[in-house]
Amino acid sequence: MNPAESHKIARHEYACTVDDIIRTAAKLLNFSGRFCLCQRPERLSDIISSMRRHNIEPKRLRFVQQRVNKPPKLFLIEGRRGGRPNGLIVEPVLFIEDERGGLSQEMINIYGAYKEEYL
Repeated sequence: MNPAESHKIARHEYACTVDDIIRTAAKLLNFSGRFCLCQRPERLSDIISSMRRHNIEPKRLRFVQQRVNKPPKLFLIEGRRGGRPNGLIVEPVLFIEDERGGLSQEMINIYGAYKEEYL
């Protein structure tokens, strides 16, 4: 565990759990409001279970990989409060790097005006 308080809170569920965050989001969202989260793949089943327990239905899922020959390091998930069950769309993998180790074209597009700093 990181000794810095801010890192413990952000990385280790030190001050609250993901379930606390999802429960709070469900209370704050209007019906059909969207909840988005970025998390590590090993937490996927916990996240989906918690979302459903708190009436947020997972609707979109996307894995993020550094490059083609690496396993996913993150996933992005979007849910709708009060959404109908089922209908989860798994989108194509988001690759951070291209074959040469530079930013992928999609990442360059995402960075937009900030991309010059990363090229």
